[in-house]
Amino acid sequence: MPPNSRNEMKQRIDSFDWGATSIGPRATWPQCLTSAVSIVTSSPVPMVLLWGAEGVMIYNDAYADFAGSRHPGLLGVPVAQAWPEIADFNRRVLETGLAGESISFRDKHFSLKRGRSVHEDVWTNLDYSPVRDADGTPLGVLSIVVDTTAWVYAERAQRESESRFRTLADNIAAFAWMAHESGRIYWYNKRWLDYTGLPFDEGREWGWPQLQHPAHVERVMQKIERCRATGEVWEDTFPIQSREGNYRWFLSRAVPIRDDAGNVVRWFGTGTDITEHLEEAERNAQLATIVATSADAIISMSPEGNILSWNPGAEHMFGYMAEEVIGRSEKLLFPEDSGDEFDEKYRHLRSGEHVLRDTIRRRKDGTFLDVAINVAPMRHADGRIFGFSAVFRDITERKRVEKHLRMVMRELSHRTKNLLAVIVAMVRQTARTSSDVGVLQSQLIQRLQSLSASHDLLVAEDWTGASVEELIRAVLQPFIGNSSDALVCRGLPVFVNATAAQNLGLALHELATNAAKYGALSTATGHVEVDWSFDRDEDDQMRLMLRWNEFGGPAVAKPSIKGFGHVVIERVVGQALDAKVKYEFLPKGVRWSIEMPLEFVVRWRSSPVDGSGEAQSETSTG
Repeated sequence: MPPNSRNEMKQRIDSFDWGATSIGPRATWPQCLTSAVSIVTSSPVPMVLLWGAEGVMIYNDAYADFAGSRHPGLLGVPVAQAWPEIADFNRRVLETGLAGESISFRDKHFSLKRGRSVHEDVWTNLDYSPVRDADGTPLGVLSIVVDTTAWVYAERAQRESESRFRTLADNIAAFAWMAHESGRIYWYNKRWLDYTGLPFDEGREWGWPQLQHPAHVERVMQKIERCRATGEVWEDTFPIQSREGNYRWFLSRAVPIRDDAGNVVRWFGTGTDITEHLEEAERNAQLATIVATSADAIISMSPEGNILSWNPGAEHMFGYMAEEVIGRSEKLLFPEDSGDEFDEKYRHLRSGEHVLRDTIRRRKDGTFLDVAINVAPMRHADGRIFGFSAVFRDITERKRVEKHLRMVMRELSHRTKNLLAVIVAMVRQTARTSSDVGVLQSQLIQRLQSLSASHDLLVAEDWTGASVEELIRAVLQPFIGNSSDALVCRGLPVFVNATAAQNLGLALHELATNAAKYGALSTATGHVEVDWSFDRDEDDQMRLMLRWNEFGGPAVAKPSIKGFGHVVIERVVGQALDAKVKYEFLPKGVRWSIEMPLEFVVRWRSSPVDGSGEAQSETSTG
C-alpha cells in the first residue's frame, strides 16, 4: 500500500494531545497550520512540518517510513530533541525558515540513528519553505525530505565501475577503443596511445590507415566499411606502426553495441599484438636447430621417467646413441650411490615444480660428470603434464673456477691492502697540510667519502669498472644535490676500471671542494661543465680526454700555496694513471683536463643512448 493511502499519521495527529505541546490544542490552531497539516498528510512525498520556535514536528506516513524506529516518537517533539545528532543543522534551518527564507540541499549527508542502535550514512534532498499566517508572518517551516541514499550509492558504484573499467582498460596489454555508430573513434586506452604516439585527434578514423603498412591499407579499409555497413563483427590482422617507426602485427576486432531496438549505437574494439604468435613457427624451427646443434644435453622424458628424445649433445656428453636410450629409464644416468634422488626428483616434477640443481651423472663408460640440470614439466593446453624437458650442462669448468676461488680471495686481500695504503697516504698528506685537528678531521671525512662513492660504483659493477658520468655525479652530489642545474655532463657512456675510478674520484672531489669554496659552486649562478671524449694526443695515441670547466663564479686567481688537494689534482692522479694533466686558473673560471691511456677504459658505447635506452653499439677493451 502506498504510504499516503495508509492515513496512519492523520489518525495519530487527530488523536494526539497537542495541548501538551507549545503548539496548543487543535481548536486554537490558526488556519495556516491546519492547511499545512492537511497538505502534509495528503502528500505521498516525505514531508514534515516544523512549527513554532521549537520546530515541533508534524509529519506524514512517508516521513514515518524515513524516520525508521524513531517513529512514532518524533510526533509533537521539537526537532532538535527529535534528531539530536543533527540538532545544530536543524536549528539553523529553522531559524532561516522563520526568518522568511527558503533553503534547499541536494544529496546532503547525515549520520542518523534510524535503527535500534546503529548510526547509518544517509543522503537526502531537502527543501525548506516558510509557512506564513494571514499577515505574512512565518510561523513554521515546511520541509520536503527525499532519501537519495540509494541513488548516491548507485552513482558511486557507477563511478567506481567506470573507474575500474578505465583502470583495467589502461593496464591491459591489448589496444582498446570505442567508436560511434559511424565509426568515428571517441576513446582509446593508454596502451594504444603509448604504442602509436599518435595525438588523439589524428587517430579518429577506424582502421588507422595512416599507421598501417601501405601494402594492407586498401584491403583492411574495405572490410571495415563492409562490416560497419552491415553491423557484422569486424576482425582482421594487419601490421600497425609504432611511435618508433617499426611495424608489429595485431589481431584487431570490433563488436557492435546495440540498443533495445537492435540498432548499432557504438562499437567496442580491441587490438592484440600477435607478432610473437606469427613468429612462433620460425622460433620453433630455430629451437629445433638449437636442440640439434647445442653442446648441452637436451632430452625429454615421460611422466614415468622414460627417455623420449635425445639430442646429439646428449650423445656426446653421455656416450649413448639415441637408439640405445630412447624408451629406457633415465635412471641409467644416475650413479649407483645416488640413493632416492631419482624418485625425489620425479616427485617434484609430477607436482608441477621446476627442478634446477647441480649434481653428478654417469656416462656410458662408467665415468662420472658434474652437471647442472634444468628440468621443467611439459603441459597440454589445459595444463595437464604429459612429460618433462631437461637440459644438462657440463659444469666441469665451473668446478675448476670454484677451486680457483681461493686465488680470487687472495687477490681481494691484496686489493684491500692497496686500498688501506691509499688511505694511509691520504691521511699522511692531509696531516702535513692541516694545522688544526678539526680541519684535519673534516678534510679526511670528505676525502674518504669521495673514495667511498667511487667504491660504491665499483661494487655495483662487480668491481669491473664504473661509469664516468655516474662517478662525476656521485662525487659532486654532496656539493650540488640531486637535481641541481649546477652540473652539466656531456659524453658517451664510458666505463673506466677500478684504478681510474678511485683516482678520478679523488681528483673530482678536490675540484668540487675548491669550486664550492672559491669557484663556480660558491655562487647561486655558477655551474660546472664536464665533458669527455676519445681523441688522439700530440703523439697520435688514442686517449680518453676528460675536461672540467667552471663558469659563472667569482674571478679566479692562482693560489699562492699548494695544499694536498692541489697536489692530488695536478700530480697524483696523473702519475697514478700515466696521464697528462692540465690545471689552469683562468679569470673566468678554473679549467682542468686529463688525457688517459685506453688501458684504463673498460668499455664504451660508440654512440649516445637512444630513446629506448639501448646503445647503438658497444666496444670493450676486454
